Amino acid sequence: MTSSTQTRTWVRVINALFALAVCAIVVGNYLPAGRVIGLARASLGIQGEWIGDEAKRITAVQPGGAADRAGLKPGDVLQFDSNRETDWVLAGYRHMPEGFRGSLPVRHPDGSTSIVMLAPERVTYLPTLNDKLALLARLAGLTLGGLIGVFMVWMRPGLMTWSLLFTYLSGFPTRVFADYYLGFGARPGLNLLYFLPPVTMTFIVAMLPFALTFPRNSMARWPWWRRAAMLVLALGWAGFILGRAHIQVFEGPVYASGPYLVWVVVGVLIIIASIVALARTYRRSDGATKARLRWALLGLGIAMVNYVIFMTIMSFSFVTADTTNGSQLTPGNWLFAVTAGVLFPFSFGYAVLRERVVDVQFALSRTLVFGVVSTLVVIFLAVLHWLIGRMIEHSGLAFGLEGLAAIGLGLVLHRASHGITLLVDRVLFRRHHQAEERLRRVTAALPFATDERSIADALVMEPVRNFDLASAALFYRESPEGPFNRVMAQGWSEDHAASLEADSFLVRYLQAEHAPLKLDDPQLLLAGVPEGAALPVLAIPIVNQHVLSAVVLYGAHANHTLLDPDEVELLHQLAKAAATSHQQVRIATLTREIAALTTENSALTREYSVEKLRNDRLEGSLRMLVLEGGQGRR
Repeated sequence: MTSSTQTRTWVRVINALFALAVCAIVVGNYLPAGRVIGLARASLGIQGEWIGDEAKRITAVQPGGAADRAGLKPGDVLQFDSNRETDWVLAGYRHMPEGFRGSLPVRHPDGSTSIVMLAPERVTYLPTLNDKLALLARLAGLTLGGLIGVFMVWMRPGLMTWSLLFTYLSGFPTRVFADYYLGFGARPGLNLLYFLPPVTMTFIVAMLPFALTFPRNSMARWPWWRRAAMLVLALGWAGFILGRAHIQVFEGPVYASGPYLVWVVVGVLIIIASIVALARTYRRSDGATKARLRWALLGLGIAMVNYVIFMTIMSFSFVTADTTNGSQLTPGNWLFAVTAGVLFPFSFGYAVLRERVVDVQFALSRTLVFGVVSTLVVIFLAVLHWLIGRMIEHSGLAFGLEGLAAIGLGLVLHRASHGITLLVDRVLFRRHHQAEERLRRVTAALPFATDERSIADALVMEPVRNFDLASAALFYRESPEGPFNRVMAQGWSEDHAASLEADSFLVRYLQAEHAPLKLDDPQLLLAGVPEGAALPVLAIPIVNQHVLSAVVLYGAHANHTLLDPDEVELLHQLAKAAATSHQQVRIATLTREIAALTTENSALTREYSVEKLRNDRLEGSLRMLVLEGGQGRR
């Protein structure tokens, strides 16, 4: 048992609050993407190239477009001013109201300048339903990932879980936020929201420490200088991105292509290094650990490969010519939605809940998982419902569609509550559920046991067999004041402790509390117990008529994870049934002993009567002989 499994509640709460604060900052700033769905951008019907900071040279004019109608020709240079709202609209970086018109200074090839009035055409940022659904799916996947990250930080705060959370947040849709910022929120001067996308872009480095610490949640083999070097590199990386890969105004693509390509290359290298780290973890594991890690690492590896493809696809939309819609983002959005919303959560959930690769179940009951999964589904559907509402709010069928969406959401949630329970129980906890059912049957049959050997086997062998425990030992007290002697054990050898002293702290505590006790205090452990996974982690008393008659010590699971609350409760119920059964067996044994003594007493009584009758006859015969002898002498 390691110290990392003994995280205090207040530490988990503080970590979870900080994680929620981080997610609130990110999620609270991408929810306005609902406005981006309906964003109409300005189209002047031109192709051009940016020169300088705020000037664009026209290279081609669309016949019949806004520029053509205004008399603009190839070679003309449009001059924008970032401090003027109308110029932002004409550049395509402002939300354009109906009937908008604006003027721009134009420098002609002959050196003359003029003011041109333009009436741009409205172009939808996300023109098709597929584009909009892809963005919604990506946001939903990011929401789900953030919730999983916060949950893991609460369950097991550490470098691995914090890295997992930041890895998810690195998938923040920065391009969408940039369009929202330029279309709705930007103002002249410093704006803190201006730096949010570059900050989340730097979070991609968190994938490497996650891979290096999975599933141990520590980097014990890394000396301090390696950790310090990694931290310095991460800070330098963040400084570079913040300083160079910022949102650009009137400069074509919203991000500078050079720094963005650096981000893509470094990000791909980090993901490849993460895959290598996971493969190294698998290669260095023993056979049993490999069997548990195999499918989890395969799923994580596939998710990371998809992330590389996602970054590659997204890079083209950033470095290609300036566009007026978000359709180029759609393939990457769908890929990210599948990766972050399906593959990665399923792989990591499988590792945590099914195979117990990550030790969180020491504080995780299945009831809590039901609640968490249900909450995730409800939040997921609620966010989806809200975003769909944003898509249809400006349509003529808005009221009817909102009503249908509300009814559909209610039906889905009603069906989901039962379906989630079945899914979690049958998929994530299938073997665990079957083991619990077997142990419940053992508990139900225990009151009908007829000998103490059966009771001991139910307390020791059945939990070890069903819960895959590394050890279990039953200590029984023969006399009210005597020690507790080991009568049956699994995972204990002859060299280990054979008894528990009646005056030991553990025995006295169990006599006082009569409840299961986690052995996380060194004072509670006795000398001479097994080590490793077989180290006793739970003590359960067996009490008869308020008197402690036996103690059962259980070790951790064979994979070193501790028992979860559901398992502890089942073992407690088993101990209660054993106490009742033991009392009945003792009563039956005493009854049989009393019957045997009664039978023996009756036999002795009969023998006594026969002997007494025989003695009486002998005494009578002796008296007659005495009388006859006296008469003869006369």
